[in-house]
Amino acid sequence: MKRNNFNRYYWPIILLFILGGLFYNPAIGLLAIICMVAPIVTAIFKGRMWCGRFCPRGSFFDQILTRVGAKNRKIPDFLKKPLVRWSVFVVLMGYMSYNMYLTEGDILAIGKVLFNMVLVTTGIGIVLGYFYSPRSWCKICPMGTLAMLTSRGIKKPVQVSSACKSCGVCAKKCPFEIPVNSYKNTGEVEDPDCLKCGICVSSCPVNALQLEENIAGLRSRELSSN
Repeated sequence: MKRNNFNRYYWPIILLFILGGLFYNPAIGLLAIICMVAPIVTAIFKGRMWCGRFCPRGSFFDQILTRVGAKNRKIPDFLKKPLVRWSVFVVLMGYMSYNMYLTEGDILAIGKVLFNMVLVTTGIGIVLGYFYSPRSWCKICPMGTLAMLTSRGIKKPVQVSSACKSCGVCAKKCPFEIPVNSYKNTGEVEDPDCLKCGICVSSCPVNALQLEENIAGLRSRELSSN
């Protein structure tokens, strides 16, 4: 299973976070606020790029879970259903909000609530990622869902050139199973869940895909082929 090269070095952060909360002080959970706010803010300008490039948990899924378990695992169909996604969102956010209310504003208690949320959801993500696609949890992650909503209208999409042969390799390699090649006619991958991880780009056998960093190179190749 192909790995994401953008987030190779962030996965130890989630391990240190969990170990720190378990053996030092669960109030370390306050740091989770960064990973709750950053995906949404980043999505305003770059779409779900935070999830694909900077999220420590996403890095763990990409760099570690891709090395274990069966090959060619897929996201289970039930996780792709909007009802499931929004049900998970409502339940988890409601549970977190209720427990926040019970802290009565105690900052350390709030940190513990956040730590427990990260611990539980990471555990669920690992189980899903072992038996199914490593990024299965990201399909229903509440912060990812908010980032997806914010990124509607697509910011900095993956570009698809006319060189695309519609072979489908990119779609098979995409960790979110987005049918990248189906966007050949529009020239841009318009799915708001696109993680900008670059796996489809590096997998394309005819170099027909590009991320925003290399759009100029894509355009020049298109012009030279005409």
